Amino acid sequence: MTEIRYTYQCPSCSNMVPFSSQHTSVAVCTCGTVLNRMTDGTIVPRPFPVIVNKASVIAPGTRGQWKGKAFRVTGRFRIWTAETVFSYWTIILEDETAAYLMEGYGMYAILLPVATPPELARDAIKQMTPGTNKLLNKEQYMLLRKDHCKKWEVEGELFIPECNSTFITYDFSSAKGEVLHIIEYWSQVQPAFEVHYTDFTSLALEQTRAYENPGWQFKCTCSCMLHVTTFPYAQSIACRNCGRWYVYENNSEFTRHGKNKDNIQPAIKLGATGIIKGISYKVIGFLVKEERNQYRSQWREYTLFNEQEGYAFLSEYDGHWIYLREQGKTPVPENMSTSGFNYGGNSFDLFNSYSYNIISAKGEFAGNAFNDIQTKCWEFISPPIMWNREESPGEGIVWFKGWHMDPDELKKALGDAIIRPTQIGVGAVQPNGYIDLMKLVRNTLIAICVLILLHLAITSGNSERELFTREIYFSDSTREQIAVINDIHLEKRKSNVMLDIYSPVQNTWMEVEATLVNTKTGTEYSVNEGVEYYSGVEDGERWSEGSQNGTFFISEVPRGDYTLKLEATREASYSPLKSYTITAYYDVPNTRNLFICIGLLLLWPIFKYFSTYFSERQRWSNSPYSAFITSEDE
Repeated sequence: MTEIRYTYQCPSCSNMVPFSSQHTSVAVCTCGTVLNRMTDGTIVPRPFPVIVNKASVIAPGTRGQWKGKAFRVTGRFRIWTAETVFSYWTIILEDETAAYLMEGYGMYAILLPVATPPELARDAIKQMTPGTNKLLNKEQYMLLRKDHCKKWEVEGELFIPECNSTFITYDFSSAKGEVLHIIEYWSQVQPAFEVHYTDFTSLALEQTRAYENPGWQFKCTCSCMLHVTTFPYAQSIACRNCGRWYVYENNSEFTRHGKNKDNIQPAIKLGATGIIKGISYKVIGFLVKEERNQYRSQWREYTLFNEQEGYAFLSEYDGHWIYLREQGKTPVPENMSTSGFNYGGNSFDLFNSYSYNIISAKGEFAGNAFNDIQTKCWEFISPPIMWNREESPGEGIVWFKGWHMDPDELKKALGDAIIRPTQIGVGAVQPNGYIDLMKLVRNTLIAICVLILLHLAITSGNSERELFTREIYFSDSTREQIAVINDIHLEKRKSNVMLDIYSPVQNTWMEVEATLVNTKTGTEYSVNEGVEYYSGVEDGERWSEGSQNGTFFISEVPRGDYTLKLEATREASYSPLKSYTITAYYDVPNTRNLFICIGLLLLWPIFKYFSTYFSERQRWSNSPYSAFITSEDE
């Protein structure tokens, strides 16, 4: 990549300050002065703080890849909102265009500049609140978050349109998965960005720096020294000694915010490390949450941290574990009161909704974990996956994606640092042989259609040739009648002969044994079939059973010349059967094998349907939205 350099003299120390791109507008001098390059080429010092606590492996000079394009990092501005911190890294792509790499809490996204939708011009955007739908560029978007930047600080060399002390950011998302980010410096300056979420590994970053974070230390009222190791991303902590809660407030210091209501010990030791989902995590926090309703269900939540991948969470209820991470690209239901939605090819059903209180806490937590009394949560499940939506007046709408975690996996990852709770029932997203019943029905129907099409393809060349039709009479004095039909020529390498019998039986029966004899080899192929028909009147109602017709096949008959021997037996009666008619067809499509295959195919879906049904009934017994609840269960 070509690096264009522009050099200006710092008004504070007279040192020369380089700008490596025509797009960058702010740079930090070695003396600490923040310089703003104006459009007319002049340099103006700005009173903005320089980032001291880096807390990121990305640095000015880091290089990476995105969708096959190389880029270099020049610097960042880091914004502080009510309880979150995000970095906007300026990146210069290989074609010398500028974009942002947004980083925070383990989420990464490339922000490409786009035209601001005219529907959001000037003050229109200010009136919107999270959860509001808006038609933007002829597509429906939902405002998920609206954050007020309380302060921002800089590092390296960066692009920022305006150097206001505060601004507002907006996050919009559409059902098609398109995400739009807008920074409103004021009503006349509202740059928009197309958001492309990615992950740390995909960025293939090079020339990163070692992660350094001194965090924040202070003394609890119990004299215990508290260290918030992942500050500024973690802005709440609970003393492990006395259980007092502290929150970072007013961008100044940690202040008391409450205390544990109960002293519950974690099943995972704080400070434990292990590889979970391929990521090396450290357990830094533990919460016990309780639903604020009549059930008052309690569950345990562990905060995990990795220097590159950020935060993740382990949630445990009745011995069942779920691994969760915050997501940027999320479902966007048209109706926020929905009972379910389709996303990523799966159907997610509403399993639970609740608000909660915190009963016990130990360690540190992302953002402010103790101000969520107004947060409402919705859980949508499609085992082994969950989408958890949290909505609060302060943060807007946040989505977490969860995956079932096998307890054996956790034990392997954490070793003696975990004491596995006893598992009860079926977990919310425990696979347990789960299969979407609608998918099961759909896939079964597809498989049956494939079998039918395959059968039609195989039998499309069948000739269905009629060989003969004969009416054969019984002698008056015998119960049995033997008939022989000669000169039957079969030309295909192997095929079948279908025999269709009609007999005018009435309250009687007859049976025919047919033997096809190869005149050259003497090989015999035998089959027998009977017909019977009964009818009458009983209690004024006419009834009947049986049939006067019968059909049977002689299968896999090789080509050659044959004689057909027919041995017919009739029931001895006062009015014996006089005759029967037999018609022979050659090379006939036989649906019997098709139905046998369909029957065998249905065995597994039927078994799976009932096993899944009873398993799901047990799973949903923990949900107020269960479709299995009947008046008997209440």
